This record gives sequence, C-alpha cells and structure tokens, in this order.
Amino acid sequence: MLNLFNLLKRPIETETLDAWAKILEDIAKVALLALPVVIFGQNHFLFKLASSFALLLITYLALIGGKQIRKHKPYLSKED
Repeated sequence: MLNLFNLLKRPIETETLDAWAKILEDIAKVALLALPVVIFGQNHFLFKLASSFALLLITYLALIGGKQIRKHKPYLSKED
C-alpha cells in the first residue's frame, strides 16, 4: 500500500514518465494561452510586463522539463 505513494522510487514506469512529460507540455500550452489575457487585460503596464515574462518563463521551463524527462527516460526507468 505504501508503494503507491512513493512516485519517485526507481525504476519509474515509462508510462508515468510519459504522463509527466505530457503534463509539463500541457502546462506550457496553458501558459501560452494565458498570455493574450494578460496583455489585453485592464492592469497596469508593469504588471502586464512582469506577468508576461513570468508566463513565458513558465512555458520555457515546462517545455525543457518535458524534453529532459523524455531524453532521460531510459535512465530513469531502469533498475539501479
């Protein structure tokens, strides 16, 4: 029962790694879709600038994270 709660115990199943990579890619998509809402919103320019920068950073980091998970999938899914 306790093994169900230990998600980072190696070896990690390849399906789990694929799901994590897909979740990160979905987070990147949502951050990009939120960008026009922030830009055309009623807030001040500085808020728009900071929020846009944060959303672009989140997008970039999420895409890099998904790419790294897919790249290192053989290493993460094998036995120690």
